[in-house]
Amino acid sequence: MNILKKILLLPPLVNFFTGTGLIVGAYIFEVIGYYDPCPLCILQRWSFALIALCGALMIIPGLHLILRKSLLILAGLFSVAGGAIASRQIYLQNLPGDQVPTCAPPMDFLMDTLPFFEAIQTVLLGDGNCAEYEWRFIFNFAEWALIFFIFLFFYNIFFLFKKKTKV
Repeated sequence: MNILKKILLLPPLVNFFTGTGLIVGAYIFEVIGYYDPCPLCILQRWSFALIALCGALMIIPGLHLILRKSLLILAGLFSVAGGAIASRQIYLQNLPGDQVPTCAPPMDFLMDTLPFFEAIQTVLLGDGNCAEYEWRFIFNFAEWALIFFIFLFFYNIFFLFKKKTKV
């Protein structure tokens, strides 16, 4: 129990392993469960990847306190962005059937044909693919992702304002 407490007090490890673990878990569901990710799911994975990257960078020994705090801020911002994306997907999933937007082309096609920000805007404005969900364990994928984004946001903010960070 003491080891678990020490690990939970290390933001680099929590950010890295939570972000990486959720991406690996989503990939396992995609490969083994044959669940195709919608464009909003892919953007959520990017957010988790960026949070994991912040955690990996915080692991660097001798990192200056200002850089460590900046990485905590970035991880918090990526959590907010991912939470907004997950919230948008949950909103789309709860729309009545006649108000669901039409399906957009696949994410690969959008990224190949449109400029980056225009592709992201197209995805965020709505996609009928994102309004469907095939799997549910208490919550669906988007709701679980939102829970983890909220957790990571408050976790990083807590350690941002904590007087002394351990690592």
